[in-house]
This record gives sequence, structure tokens and C-alpha cells, in this order.
Amino acid sequence: MSRSERLLRAAAQVMERALRMRFVTEVTAGTISDADYADYLEIEAAFVETATRLHGLAVWSAPDRTALERNARAVHALTTTQADYFREARAAWPVPARPGAARRAEVLSRYALDVAREGGYPAVMTMLFAAESLYLTWCTRAHEHGAVPDGAMSAWVALHADQAFRDGVRALAAEVDALPDDIPQERLTRWFTGMLEAEIAFHDAVFG
Repeated sequence: MSRSERLLRAAAQVMERALRMRFVTEVTAGTISDADYADYLEIEAAFVETATRLHGLAVWSAPDRTALERNARAVHALTTTQADYFREARAAWPVPARPGAARRAEVLSRYALDVAREGGYPAVMTMLFAAESLYLTWCTRAHEHGAVPDGAMSAWVALHADQAFRDGVRALAAEVDALPDDIPQERLTRWFTGMLEAEIAFHDAVFG
């Protein structure tokens, strides 16, 4: 069993809790309110900036050219495709975010940046693998079987269920699998499950 597979198995219970988050349930069912999704647009846009910084650190610390190129492509996507999405979605959304929305959800950025400083490239790859595995799973389910409303919400879900995103998660798994053997699996599990727990707190903050 590969390192990435062992991480997914070790974190299965936490992942299942994350997949049952209120935010995931309401977006999938199409029942989330305009005000709550407006807050999500605000807090997720802020975290995309953090994700860009994480991939930037990974570019700096990349162990080989393949890893460098993968992370550089991620920085490009975050600062173009995703930045464009948030700019357009927030401008078109029927209500603005409530004051202080982004501050309510700082837990995810704090956790990710603190762990990145602690663990460098291995920590970044492990945390991003956790976050992107979560999004690929719930968005694929919502895209294929949910009742996500058309427009900005369905576009966001579809973006995280398409082949390009799937390939990105597969690339993250490959980077985790290639991490040096002297990094204990228990440390990777701590980073991985910690990221999922932070994701749960982050998404719960959408609702105040």
C-alpha cells in the first residue's frame, strides 16, 4: 500500500465527518441560503490566496523538475482561473458577504501556514492532498448526483470534479508517495487529519 493510500485509510473517519459537513450537505441538496454562500465566496477567496502561497513554497522547495512544474501550474490556476471565478461570482451574487466573514474562517489558513513552516515541502504536499481529496470526493458526488443550483455554485462544484482537478489530486498523491522514507508515516497522518479538521472548522464558519 502506498503512503497516500495509507493516509486515506488512516483518516477515513475524519474524512467521513468532513463529507457530512453542513456546507457540503446544503450545497449538494441546493438548500444553502444566498447569504451563507455569499460568506463562503468571501472566505474561500481568502483561502485561495493561502493555497497560492503554499504552492509557491512548494515551487521553491520542489525536489525535482516535475514537482516544480506541477506546483507552478497550480499557482497559475489559482491566480487565474480561480481568481476569475471569485471576482465574477462575488460581483454577480445577489447579496454581499456579511461583515467579518473572512475573519471567522481564518482557522484553515492559520493551520496550513503554521504546519508549512514546521514541515516544509512534505507538509505542504500532505495538507494539499488532504484538502483536494476532500473537495474531489464531495464535488464529484454533488456534480453527479446532487441538486446543485445552476450558475456560480454549479460552476464551482464542476471545477472540482473535472478531469484536470482529478489529475491534480493524482499528482499530489504521487508527490506524497515520493516523500523520503525518513519522514514517519505518523507525522504525515497528523498533518493530513489536522488539515481535514481545519477544513471542517473552516466550512462550519460559513454559518456563523
